[in-house]
Amino acid sequence: MLALVDFSFEFAGRYLYKNAGWHIKPSEKIGLVGLNGTGKSTLLRVVAGEFDLREGSLSKASSLKIGFLNQDLLSLEFHESVRDVVMAGRDDLVKIDTEINQLLHELETEYDDKRINRLTDLQDQFGQLGGYDWQAQGDKILEGLGFTTEMLQKPLKEFSGGWRMRAMLGRLLLQAPDLLLLDEPTNHLDLPTIEWLENYLSDYQGTYVIVSHDRFFLDKTVNRIAEVAHQQLYHYKGNFSDYLDQKDERDEMLQRRFENQQTYIKQQMQFISRFRYKASKSTAVQSRVKMLNKIEKIEIKDKERGDFDIKFNIRVNPGKQIVDIENTSKSYGDLHILHNSFGQIMRGDKIAIVGANGKGKSTLLRMIFGTESHEGKIDLGWNVESAFFAQHQLEALNLKNDLLNELGTVSAEYTEKELRTVLGCFLFTGQEVFKKVKVLSGGEKSRLALAKTLITQSNFLLLDEPTNHLDMFSTSVLAEALENYEGSIIFVSHDRTFISRVANKIWWIENGELKEYLGTFDEFNEWNSTRVVEVKPIVKTPTPAVQAASVAQTVESPSKKTLSKNQIQKLEQDMQQFENEIKQLEKKNIELSIMMQDSSVSTDSTKLMEVTSQHKLNIDTISALQQKYDEVMETWLSTQE
Repeated sequence: MLALVDFSFEFAGRYLYKNAGWHIKPSEKIGLVGLNGTGKSTLLRVVAGEFDLREGSLSKASSLKIGFLNQDLLSLEFHESVRDVVMAGRDDLVKIDTEINQLLHELETEYDDKRINRLTDLQDQFGQLGGYDWQAQGDKILEGLGFTTEMLQKPLKEFSGGWRMRAMLGRLLLQAPDLLLLDEPTNHLDLPTIEWLENYLSDYQGTYVIVSHDRFFLDKTVNRIAEVAHQQLYHYKGNFSDYLDQKDERDEMLQRRFENQQTYIKQQMQFISRFRYKASKSTAVQSRVKMLNKIEKIEIKDKERGDFDIKFNIRVNPGKQIVDIENTSKSYGDLHILHNSFGQIMRGDKIAIVGANGKGKSTLLRMIFGTESHEGKIDLGWNVESAFFAQHQLEALNLKNDLLNELGTVSAEYTEKELRTVLGCFLFTGQEVFKKVKVLSGGEKSRLALAKTLITQSNFLLLDEPTNHLDMFSTSVLAEALENYEGSIIFVSHDRTFISRVANKIWWIENGELKEYLGTFDEFNEWNSTRVVEVKPIVKTPTPAVQAASVAQTVESPSKKTLSKNQIQKLEQDMQQFENEIKQLEKKNIELSIMMQDSSVSTDSTKLMEVTSQHKLNIDTISALQQKYDEVMETWLSTQE
């Protein structure tokens, strides 16, 4: 499908890749991993054709369609509605759809064989390209990405960066390119949407490459790992967990081979030194010298990231109760976040707030910290010292300081070595610690602000998406430090691996009430999967070219957890009915196609218009019925499983 052969790539005066190679094969689902700054996003741009190679070669089929989701898409401004932007991802169908409608309009007043033949050809082409399922598929994707019916008709430019990125992801998924390149696709998604995307990608027929720091997401979506390290690409079969196991095995085996080779070399050098000046041994000595010169040395590369051992201390011990939430409500106009809710945070609690975006997770953190007004009481306990991390903390950074001095403003107790260790954990190493705060990117400032929050020695931490700009290594170091943290924590995160490691309680907001699960995230997920959740689909509004006739019978698909024997029989009856209706319509369409060729019809513009419209209406109705049939079939199959 695509091959990078013996390629090198230099950026800003240093090589990211040196004589590396990569072959992407059809149907591979690849996770591209590596530390921040090793060149993962750059490699995607090379594959997408945005960067040219000066050394090596890139070969691919001329017909290969590549779709690339990257952060640059946030800068694009679309004045069209969300739905139109996403549907326009299939520009081939948009063009055909537009021409079909134009021809139908022209045929209302002017008839000729040329237009009729063109219309027939276009309708056939439209169907072969999946046009009659196109908009239904687009609506399904938009629903999965969290867009409500009301949001679909608003101009995309009015949405935040996160929602714009969701729309661009939906546009790419609808295109279904041969090779899909996704750079941090989960960055702007909440947990329900990430889980939907996992399921969608598991059924994706094409090939894709994903750059992600979400280990759980990679475990669910990939069957290959390409690791960027030491200017090379190392390839592994399996998901991310498989990669870690194979990498450990490879490193151990390489270490043993290295040690054995070093022992062998030492033995040969001892022989050479001992008999170098003995004439009787000169031949043997020369032979061993030549052998050592030819031997291929095994190298053990140093770790690209050293080991970090950091600990977040507390200054004073608090009382048993950290926070008491009593009869608390919060609303923004007609939007009700909380209503008469109660909750308690006790000493030692490490609570993750989970759920979809817009449910009030960050609002609740601000309410607890005291920067968000509310009704009811939220009281901090005795001796509680709190520290809050959120994106607005970036504004408190002194732009004139360098990183080392800025971190040192938290407390004079820390040594330079300790401050460097903390900065290293948050991806600032070497001379980078002397960079001025004013030259940092938004993500770098976020990491610095998080580091400042964590070393305040507070006994109660409130963290809003602390892992957003961290790589896997730093997230793992942070998780370990928070596991050992003696204070209490409440945090919002969509990183399931991080939540699983840190949290011992789960909070979420449901129907305006604060809910609590006393247990780990894995236990919560298992419990939550048994609950019946009501899903309200998006109301679809297809264009005239694919507008299906209304289906008289609406089918409800009850949860597989609550189906009775009668409901299962009803599903089977519905499936049979849809199947019969589809067969009848297909038979009718054959008859209509024959009529369109009849001279008595083809020479009469009025009759031809009626037959053509009926033919198209039948095709759209078949598409709608087929979708209903598939939905019922899916529910029925679930009950059989």
